[in-house]
Amino acid sequence: MGALLGITFQYFMNMEIARYSLVKGESVFVGLSSMFKWAPVWFILSTFIAWAIPGIIVASAKLTSHLVGIEEHRWIATAFLISIGMILSLGKTVYARMESITKTVILIGTPFIFIITVLLADYADWGALGKGLFGIGEMIPTQPEGYFLLPLGISLAVFLGAFAYAGAGGNLSLTQSIYVKEKGYGMGKYAQKMAGLFRSKKDEKIDLNGTEADTSKNSVKNFKKWWKVVSLEHFIVFWLLGLLTMSFLMLRSYVTSFQNGGNSTRHRNSRQHKSRMILEIL
Repeated sequence: MGALLGITFQYFMNMEIARYSLVKGESVFVGLSSMFKWAPVWFILSTFIAWAIPGIIVASAKLTSHLVGIEEHRWIATAFLISIGMILSLGKTVYARMESITKTVILIGTPFIFIITVLLADYADWGALGKGLFGIGEMIPTQPEGYFLLPLGISLAVFLGAFAYAGAGGNLSLTQSIYVKEKGYGMGKYAQKMAGLFRSKKDEKIDLNGTEADTSKNSVKNFKKWWKVVSLEHFIVFWLLGLLTMSFLMLRSYVTSFQNGGNSTRHRNSRQHKSRMILEIL
C-alpha cells in the first residue's frame, strides 16, 4: 500500500512540475534558482549525495562478477561507470540517448519481470499481493493476527524513505520539468536542448531561461491540449508501468524470501526447485 500511495502522490506532484515547464519553457531548477540564489548549490550537493555515490553500480558489478565468475568486481564497476558516461556523452542530445535507452529497458525489463513472477507465484501469492495493495498484511510471528499498514518492528524512517522513492523521489522528480523541455512539449518547443558532451559547439551560447507563454485564448487552448498529452503519457509510463513493475518485484520477493521463511520444508523445497529451473532456462 505504501508503494501505491507513494507513486500516486508522486504522479500528481510530477504533473505540477510539468505544468511549470509547459508554460515557462524552462526547467524548474532554473525557476527555483531565480527565487533562491543558493538553490543551485543545494541541488548539486543533494543530487551528488543521493545518486552520484556509486552504490548502485557496485551492486550491479557484484552481481555481474558472480554471474561471469570474476572474483574482483571493482574493475567491472569502473567499466560500467565509464560506459555510462560515454553512452550519454556521444549522443546528439542527452535526452534523445536517454529516451532510447529507457524505452529499451521498459520494453524488455517489464515483460521479463512479469514472466518470472508468473512462473514463481501461485494463486494465493497473487491474492496476498492484492491484499497488500490495500494495506492488509500477512500473519507473521510477531503479529499472528496479521496487520494493517505497518508491521510491528519496522522503522518509520525506513518506511518513509521507501514511500518517498516509490517511483522516482527526491530531485529525480524535479527532472520531469527537464523531460517536458527536452521533449519540446508546450513552450519547451522554443527551449535550447542539452547537447551531448562531444556534440556541443564551443562558441554556442548556453541559454537556460525559457520563453513564457502568453495568456491569450489560443495559448490557453494549446496548453490544455498539451496538458492532456503529458498527463496521459505520465499516467501510463510512470504510474501504471511503475506500479506494475514494483508490484511484480514485491511479489517475487514475497515468494522467494518472505514466504520461504514460514512454509513447510516440502513447499519451500518446491519453490527453490522451481527457481533453479527458471535460472537454468535463462
